[in-house]
Amino acid sequence: MSKTHNGVYFVLWIISLVECKIPEVRVNCIFSEDCILPCSFTPNRADVNIQWYQQEALILRLQNAGERLRNGTVWLFHDHISEGNASLLVKHVDIRSKGRYKCVVNNATQTYVIATVEAPIRVISIDTTPSGLIQCSTKDVYPPPMVQWSTEPSLTSAALQPITRMGPNGKGLFYVETVLKQQNNSLEYIYVCNITSKYGTQSWTASLQLKEITDSEGQDLVIPCTAPKNFKFSTLVWTLTEANKTTEILKYDSWTHKTTSFRDHTKLDEENVVKGDGSLTLKKPVGSDHSGIYTCAFSGIKTRHLIQTHVNITYSRHGKDSTAYNLWMLAIVLGLLALLAVTLLIKRCKAKSKRSQENAQADEEMQRINTDKPTEEPQAESKLMTQPLGSSS
Repeated sequence: MSKTHNGVYFVLWIISLVECKIPEVRVNCIFSEDCILPCSFTPNRADVNIQWYQQEALILRLQNAGERLRNGTVWLFHDHISEGNASLLVKHVDIRSKGRYKCVVNNATQTYVIATVEAPIRVISIDTTPSGLIQCSTKDVYPPPMVQWSTEPSLTSAALQPITRMGPNGKGLFYVETVLKQQNNSLEYIYVCNITSKYGTQSWTASLQLKEITDSEGQDLVIPCTAPKNFKFSTLVWTLTEANKTTEILKYDSWTHKTTSFRDHTKLDEENVVKGDGSLTLKKPVGSDHSGIYTCAFSGIKTRHLIQTHVNITYSRHGKDSTAYNLWMLAIVLGLLALLAVTLLIKRCKAKSKRSQENAQADEEMQRINTDKPTEEPQAESKLMTQPLGSSS
């Protein structure tokens, strides 16, 4: 029995050595697209028997009688079989398409294929949330990617403390949302979010810089927007967010050098934007119409850079409105001064009239006094003259 067992082990060892010599190919298939799993052989006979297995389960067999498919999702290049091409075409790849495949031609294994499935990152976004967090996100990716935050100037990961959430959707693909708190001196930093695919085939970067501007209405305002050094962008888009509603106000295409404006009173210097200066000019902004969050977004290959500026236009008066306002104010001041002068004049006249009346009364009284004195003295003298001489005793 021992010799028999040893013989069996020897045969299995030989088979394992043979299988080790069978080539193994790795293929990365893109989700929802077609994918080719290669298999070639040396044609040496008219009749060919081809079998394909996925995880040891037979999914396709081709014999002289014809072709047999499962679910219509895998195909052979029938016209090229005579040339030794037994490659498998997987139609509309999904998550179930991944795994280990085996190609067998005429009962001999030709190739092992390790198929991975990837839904690549196609878009990445970065923004601030209503609660003041910095949020970076992507969607419809597979497998779940890796996320990393950084800042310029650099801060430690302990200072950033990001929170990342991932979850599958109905198709088995994943969404990614990662957030972190703004720093106390947030206007001094550029926040950088990097999302890398699990297989390392892609790496997307989005960055955000925050700014604030306060200015008076009625005069032109320039909102700065400068691309990072050596940043090659394809488009520049300006948006305005008011009351949680975001609208596109201007777009520039670097390939056509064409600017499209969706709102009046906005201007972009096309000569400067070619050099990376996409600053926006607001012509005589009005507080109620032009205050809000202005965002300029440079988009390049797998890269986005945003500058988000909180613009506050304060109430002011300039131009014709200012002239009319100043004339009204001048008229009011002159009216008040005239009223004050008239009031003082009336008071002065009344005071003068009162003094004149008092003086007249005083003069009349003095005159009456002076008139009364001469009549009293002669009467006294006449009494003395008419008094009898004897009466003195």
